[in-house]
Amino acid sequence: MKKPRILIILFLIFTYLQCFGQQYSEYAIDGNGFDSVFQDLESGNFNGTINGTLIVKNSDNKESLLDFQGSYAKLEIEKDKDEVYDLSYKKYGGKTTSGKTEIKYQTYGSANSFGIEFKGEFYELSLIDGACDLVINGLEYSYESEKSAEYLIIRVAKEIELKNSYKSKVRKSIKVLPNSTLIFAIKRNK
Repeated sequence: MKKPRILIILFLIFTYLQCFGQQYSEYAIDGNGFDSVFQDLESGNFNGTINGTLIVKNSDNKESLLDFQGSYAKLEIEKDKDEVYDLSYKKYGGKTTSGKTEIKYQTYGSANSFGIEFKGEFYELSLIDGACDLVINGLEYSYESEKSAEYLIIRVAKEIELKNSYKSKVRKSIKVLPNSTLIFAIKRNK
């Protein structure tokens, strides 16, 4: 009677490790948190600007250069009513100089997400999930602060693939290429 029980337990452990013990090194690494002056706020709306360029390659290998030159940006801090891993979600948003493309960057716990509204379709890679301890591999970020503003500097160090929604009829992706850089300048006072 003990042998079948042991086999069942071993099978369940093996199944658990196969399902939940996967490594995501291709697109995720351990998160270190976010050293932002806004990190401990529960809620709020802050305005600013976004500068920089993103180099995007579509599924046909055609590259597009998206420029963000002093365009409007915002930071929305939304309280997490359950406060599981963090007090709030920090949602950054901005538009290209032309206003045709929108960028979204979000942090929660020690995880982040990055998305682009590109040619009428939203593409994203999000590691904000049940654990919230992984960040996007190849997306480097740092915060620089002064009295009136905080600067979030996002740099793409290696190619990052973003995919459209699972709900779409056709699953598509775009790639954000290395040397893409964005700088959010968010005013610290409302």
